[in-house]
Amino acid sequence: MEIENLVTSPHGIGERLIIELLKRGETVYTVFPSPKDVPMSFLGKLNLKYGFVKFDQEQNIEKGLPKKAKNLFHVYDVYTGHFPKIFTANAMTTLLLLDWARKVGVSKFIYLSSGEVYGQGKDLNEASAYNPRTFYAVTKFQSEILFKFYHKSFEIKNIRLFFPYGKNVNHGYIFNLVQAVKSGDSIETEFGTIAPTFVDDVIESLIKIREIDGNCIFNICGSPIKVENLVKEIEKISNKSAKKISVGKNELSGNSSKARESIGYKETPFEEAIKNSFA
Repeated sequence: MEIENLVTSPHGIGERLIIELLKRGETVYTVFPSPKDVPMSFLGKLNLKYGFVKFDQEQNIEKGLPKKAKNLFHVYDVYTGHFPKIFTANAMTTLLLLDWARKVGVSKFIYLSSGEVYGQGKDLNEASAYNPRTFYAVTKFQSEILFKFYHKSFEIKNIRLFFPYGKNVNHGYIFNLVQAVKSGDSIETEFGTIAPTFVDDVIESLIKIREIDGNCIFNICGSPIKVENLVKEIEKISNKSAKKISVGKNELSGNSSKARESIGYKETPFEEAIKNSFA
């Protein structure tokens, strides 16, 4: 079976992307850490193949990848943990995938970066300056810097996604807020305002960006909201409460005008999206 799409994670955004690509009749290859991680729902699916690589531990990743693929959706990353693990999972794995893509003749490399590479600011567009403030953001920034050494080998589509959340999105800034609320822990964050993005709004955009000719960069984000209000919504839906909430004054919100105009990106109203995610 000729593989049209390699999706580097079958979880969260990766899971939704895989389902959509399969609905369209496209072939997909994805990667699990081990055979025990493959869910029953993935078994026997037509046009779906998978291999096994622990991206946060291994550098010999080719053993778990297909021999060839037309498009590579690199959606895997690690948000928290020991710095060497985050670096291996994010920056090193991106480098290894870029090299593999060049070797096997990938045509399009679609990378899911983060709005956190900007660090802080409001209404940020794709030309705004980098200022990563966390180790995670630095590794996403490092990955983007690597692209200049590969953009002549294949098209690179870089999507800077701001604070994704949704069902089965089991890591990231908002996931950590939810876990803190459910556990009754204290919340301490430097952000006072962020622009959370509902992952269900992202999938069609990823596929449309794939079809754009040439290298490109897109911001994708929701509307700004105060972190205190976001936490209150999570508390209301989960019927739990954080022990204490301490927020900073930093704002990190983006401008998705380019995505709206070029690929028709649409944002689900926050109240509806948050209920669908955590109810």
